[in-house]
Amino acid sequence: MQTSLTARYSSLTFTPDPLGDIIFDGIAQDAYKQNVAYAVQSDGAYKLSDTHTLRSGVFLQSDHSISLTDSAVIALDAAGNQISDVPESIIDNGSKTEWIESAYLQDEWKIAPAITLNYGLRFDTFTAFTSARQLSPRLNLVWQALDDTVVHTGYSRYLSPPPFELVGNKTVAEFANTTAAAPVTQADTPQAEQANYYDLGVQQKLSPRLTAGVDTYYKQSHNLIDEGQFGAPIILTPFNYAHGKQYGAEFTANFTDEALAAYGNLALQHAQGKQIDSAQFNFSQAELDYIAGHYIHLDHEQQVTASGGVSYLWLGTRYSSDFLLGSGLRADEMLADGSSIPNGAHLPYYTQINLGLSHQLQLNNAGTLTARFDVINALDKIYQIRNGTGVGVGAPQYGPRRGLFVGVSKSL
Repeated sequence: MQTSLTARYSSLTFTPDPLGDIIFDGIAQDAYKQNVAYAVQSDGAYKLSDTHTLRSGVFLQSDHSISLTDSAVIALDAAGNQISDVPESIIDNGSKTEWIESAYLQDEWKIAPAITLNYGLRFDTFTAFTSARQLSPRLNLVWQALDDTVVHTGYSRYLSPPPFELVGNKTVAEFANTTAAAPVTQADTPQAEQANYYDLGVQQKLSPRLTAGVDTYYKQSHNLIDEGQFGAPIILTPFNYAHGKQYGAEFTANFTDEALAAYGNLALQHAQGKQIDSAQFNFSQAELDYIAGHYIHLDHEQQVTASGGVSYLWLGTRYSSDFLLGSGLRADEMLADGSSIPNGAHLPYYTQINLGLSHQLQLNNAGTLTARFDVINALDKIYQIRNGTGVGVGAPQYGPRRGLFVGVSKSL
């Protein structure tokens, strides 16, 4: 058995440019968020026989969040005309406590020397701005088909609460007839996501030094949780799609030798959501109407991602290089009539190459000292991760420029 206690504290403070933010954004908001969480988790295993091993556990967590905002806005009349040049202050404060309780029981059953079945149940319940509970089955089968071939498949049911510390408590009605009025007044509270997850994969040892594998997955979600950069300040805020589907495949290969090591990965994914059913005030009516009738790509969907690397040890120094390639995250697709399809396009492909070397020194009886030098984005490629358009994308973001890093570590 093992039991652990944890505690977590986090806070966020934003102080605006009072004049500039009102002129350009219509609101200058002073914001403070704080979250304190305490949790206890206990897990245990008991071997019933040579073919059955029982595992069980419980988890309990309590979160308390505080949200304090003071927003300076300009008052407008019913026709949208400015009433005064003097900003007015809207204070919107709140606090809430969340409780999460979970328990699970599973059995590891060795049906045959080459077949292992894990099956069980998990119960989750949470209470916060909303509440939910669910009994979730789990099933996973691992088959050693050949000496060098392993096949696995499984199904899991999940209940995922929205990130409690990010759920906003903005009172939309308080900002009516101001420069910060929401385009839509509906503000349903984010819900827990319920999902069915299926996976199937194979790992093949091609030689004593080379291993390759493929994994496929399909996830079907109700109240799919996503996050967007909304409001002022731009803080990640959760919302739900009533329907979600994500599926894809991942290919991996690894080679290891005494001096040479290399790896390669390729991931293909498809992730879509339909019908936003919470935090609607963060979206325009046109976006809500389109997404209500169409599946759209999720803003963080990158349909193609590849990575790879190689390292070589020579005379005590390890030289390494790796790369990252992506097809680009989503952006709005602009149509000829001036309208747009949310997340209908994606940014251009990009690549990033990194270099590194490290050397380990033996300090007699004092252990080892390792010195390392890395170059991130060695070719200094300039590329956008986001361009400021797309669902929940509040601002452009760029990949890192060339960076040089030096590090020293000492073994104890």
